[in-house]
Amino acid sequence: MNPYQNAPIPKIGIPVNIGISAVIGALVGMVGEDIELGISTGVLIGMTLGFFFQEALLVQILSREANIQFQSRILQGEVNLRNRITMLLGPLLLIIAIGFGLALWNGLASDSTTIVRIICVSFIIMFGIDPLFGLYDKGVLAIFGASVVYIIILQAGFDGYDELANSISPYIGEGVAFSVASSVVMYLLLSARWTYYRLFCFNQVEDLGKAFIDTGLPLVLVIIPYFPKFLEMLETMFLGL
Repeated sequence: MNPYQNAPIPKIGIPVNIGISAVIGALVGMVGEDIELGISTGVLIGMTLGFFFQEALLVQILSREANIQFQSRILQGEVNLRNRITMLLGPLLLIIAIGFGLALWNGLASDSTTIVRIICVSFIIMFGIDPLFGLYDKGVLAIFGASVVYIIILQAGFDGYDELANSISPYIGEGVAFSVASSVVMYLLLSARWTYYRLFCFNQVEDLGKAFIDTGLPLVLVIIPYFPKFLEMLETMFLGL
């Protein structure tokens, strides 16, 4: 019997993630930035705040007991402030260093907007890979595979943001489209992280239906605008057109 399955896990993850996404989408929509500019700094700041809210509510408060058990498992019982800070700050500082390395390479290291973006993107990536610590005893291949899936989800969200906003803006207006696109991408990333946490950290196996609602549905919404291109690719492959 798995002892980590005994810890209570909140069953309101979907409503909480939807609520956070809706609030963040509404807030970044008020900024009124041009949706043609892609993932703007305002959107990145909003997404970063969304991850902090999710961490505080779902992981630290509502899943407190399960999270303590998880930390005890990966730290082999040596749960202290030093080990916890090392586990959290190590990946974050590495990602930030990569971001600043790219900024230096492109001569943008002193630009304040670039610095804010680097910090926000670093936190977004760090929050996403944080649950992968739960796979430490499954081997490098398992961690690599889960990392690739998260990178694909992250790329789909960032790449599909413009397409989604532009495809719905003629029907609901640019401001609302900006908010909706922000909310959908935010929910996609939050739900993917929460699914990873339940599966890898808390060992809570979910049914396929709930997993689709959590991650599959927002992913479908993001990639819908790419369907014509996908269809063209299939026609080229199968028919040689």
